[in-house]
Amino acid sequence: MLYLLLNLLCHVVHLAFIAFMVLGWLFAPLQTAHLGLVLGMLGCWFVLGRWLGAGYCPITDVHWRIKAALGPGRPPTSYIHFVLSQLGWALNPAKLDQTVGIAALGIAALSVVVSVLRWLG
Repeated sequence: MLYLLLNLLCHVVHLAFIAFMVLGWLFAPLQTAHLGLVLGMLGCWFVLGRWLGAGYCPITDVHWRIKAALGPGRPPTSYIHFVLSQLGWALNPAKLDQTVGIAALGIAALSVVVSVLRWLG
């Protein structure tokens, strides 16, 4: 029962984090937090990813450990691919990861520009 609750909590955290990454830069009071989280996410993906696997996400790591404890094992793909496949979308995992990476870099650039413009003025 505990693992089922933790699995649900991980889904909520994951989806909230993704929503904040996509939309947080739009709201002035959230822009500094957004920039910090975007830079942290990119650091996980590209710095920790050198040692722990490209695109490493600590939330996904914990979530997949919980899923493994529930029985069917760790999903073999990213969280976004997992969710979309559960919704019936059959997408190429490598292409989806590439698209998510490009989108994340674009959002990071937007976050930097918006933050710099706000700080300047």
